[in-house]
Amino acid sequence: MYDTKTDKQLKAYEGLQDKNWQRLIHNLKRYFDSWAHHTIKNYWGNMKISYMPVICNISVDGSTVAELARTTLIPKQNMSRTIAELEKNGMIVSRPNSGDKRSEILELTHKGKQMMLKANNDIFKMSKIYKTLVGEKDLEIAVRVLNTIMDYHESLAAKNNPQ
Repeated sequence: MYDTKTDKQLKAYEGLQDKNWQRLIHNLKRYFDSWAHHTIKNYWGNMKISYMPVICNISVDGSTVAELARTTLIPKQNMSRTIAELEKNGMIVSRPNSGDKRSEILELTHKGKQMMLKANNDIFKMSKIYKTLVGEKDLEIAVRVLNTIMDYHESLAAKNNPQ
């Protein structure tokens, strides 16, 4: 069954796939995950690449689970398995939070710091490739634009979930 008006509208969108944010973000994430699997996974060991957002956001001075939930957009309740695996693999340790007895501070171990140093070096090597590919100015613009868009979505989330 064909609806010519709807079909024409959909055809118009098909011609805009290179501007479709959902497609762009999804594919870029898939490409980056594939790159990480082949590059970072070499020294990441038997852990899941999905743990990367958590460990990447642990500050050198330590981070609380609430801070990690906010920066990774992963609910606190969903992080417990990842944190347990990172601890089991010797990447992080937890210590009591002197400022809030109800929470803990997660810190990178020496092994975790060494792994993150290698990962960051590889990530910034990829950034150099991007810079060569699109030019320094365009890369800076892309990063600024993406951060502005993320800030917008964070402000929407804050309005919809006031704490």
